[in-house]
Amino acid sequence: MRAPTRALVVEDIESWAFTLARAARRAGASEVVVCASPQQVQDALRIHRFDVAILDIGLDPDDDLNADGVTVLEMIRKADGGSTRCILVTGWQGGDRMALQAEVHLEHGIDFAYMKEKYEARTVIAKLSELLERAPERRLAQDTPMDNLSAKMDPPFVFDNMLLAALKPTGGVQTLYSLASRLIGSVTPLIAWRTDKPLETGSDGVCAGVYWSRALGSAVGVTLAPAAAWSRDDNGSPVPASLAHMLPTGVTPDLIESVRERNVAGGLWELPGLERDEFPG
Repeated sequence: MRAPTRALVVEDIESWAFTLARAARRAGASEVVVCASPQQVQDALRIHRFDVAILDIGLDPDDDLNADGVTVLEMIRKADGGSTRCILVTGWQGGDRMALQAEVHLEHGIDFAYMKEKYEARTVIAKLSELLERAPERRLAQDTPMDNLSAKMDPPFVFDNMLLAALKPTGGVQTLYSLASRLIGSVTPLIAWRTDKPLETGSDGVCAGVYWSRALGSAVGVTLAPAAAWSRDDNGSPVPASLAHMLPTGVTPDLIESVRERNVAGGLWELPGLERDEFPG
């Protein structure tokens, strides 16, 4: 399964929002989210991970300091850990625009900047295409899949040791890392439903956890088990009891990926009906 490439457009003028969203789609973004205010951006960042963001620094025409635009940039950086590639747009006519661009570049990291009166679709689309092509390598440079599964437990070896004891993988922790990378690498970053116990071993011997995937914009279940205990028949894969008992009534897991690495196996399940507001953060 391949995670979508997603672009965020932050622009309060409708005609420009349409123009920038169209450029992002032509550059290859599989999904474009348009926001007109800091609050809308904050809501979007809770749900999704973005590969690129096109940000109008002057969201409020009455704000000579462009405080709203800088606030949005700070929100993006706080949420993504620096992984979102940012393009800065300005139609601001007051003050020193170049000084503003230099300041936000130094503080927050900007990949490209341009002024609206000099907008050229071909140039912007080419830059967006370049940034989107690099999205997979930047995702890999961020937290590893095991970091996501462990919900940043401190110290991390406690979580690794728990899985090693439960799964007894041939090849040890490297097998676990390889399995996790193949299984959930495309849906990270993940937010654990239970931060105190991100994966729990049930009576069926299966380790299960529930997460919000910002890459997919949906809830997912992750199950890990010794391969010998992993049952599967011609009618598909039954939902492990350890995952089923965690879920509210009406949430039915749908298997979207299964992986085997040596003597351990894993499943990735979509959980329709479980909403972002039910997760922390």
